[in-house]
Amino acid sequence: MKKKILLSMVIIFALVGGTFMVTRAFFTDTETSAGNQFTVGTLDLEVGGANGTNVEPFVVSNIGQEGDIAGSKTWTVNNTGSLPGRLYFRLEDVINQEFGCNEPEAIVDTSCGNPGPQEGELGNKIVANIYLDNSVVHSGNLTSTSQADYTSAWTALPSVVIPAGGSVEVKMDWAANQADYGNEIQSDSLSFNVGFDLQHITN
Repeated sequence: MKKKILLSMVIIFALVGGTFMVTRAFFTDTETSAGNQFTVGTLDLEVGGANGTNVEPFVVSNIGQEGDIAGSKTWTVNNTGSLPGRLYFRLEDVINQEFGCNEPEAIVDTSCGNPGPQEGELGNKIVANIYLDNSVVHSGNLTSTSQADYTSAWTALPSVVIPAGGSVEVKMDWAANQADYGNEIQSDSLSFNVGFDLQHITN
C-alpha cells in the first residue's frame, strides 16, 4: 500500500512538472528591429573651388609701376560636407623682408645695415581690410605685430556658421596711397598666409 501511494505521488509530480514546462514555452512572440546602423557625417571645407592646403595664393609684384598700391582678393568658402560648421579666419606668418638698400633708400631707411625678416617697411604702409559677406571685420596694417588683430576680430564675431552645402564670401582688399610711402620701401617684400578653418558644431 505504501508503495502505491508513493508511486502515485511521483507520477503526479512528474505530470505537474511537465505541464509547467510546456506552459512556460507555449506562448512566444518575436519582433525584429532590422537595418540598424551608425553613419558618421562629413565636414569638408572648400575655398575658391580648391580643396587643399595651398588655396589660391596671390602675388603682387613690381610695386611702383603704378602710383597707388591697391588691390583685392575674394574667396568663396564652401561647406561641401553633410554637417554644419563654424568658420574661423586667421592671418599668420606675416614677414616684411628687407633686402638691403640702394643709395636713395639708404638716405631715409635706418634698417639698411641690418637687412632681413621684419626689417622691411612695406607692410606698415599698407592698410588691409577683411570683409565677411561685404561687411568689414577688421582694418589694419600688415605687420607681424598686427597679424593677431585680424584673427581676434574674426573670433569676436557672432558665430559664423556655414550649413551643409552652404557658402560665404570672404574678401581682403589693401591700399597705400602714393603720398604714404617713399624710397624706404624700395626692394622690400611682404608675405603672409591666410587660413580658413571649419569646426563642426552640434545642436
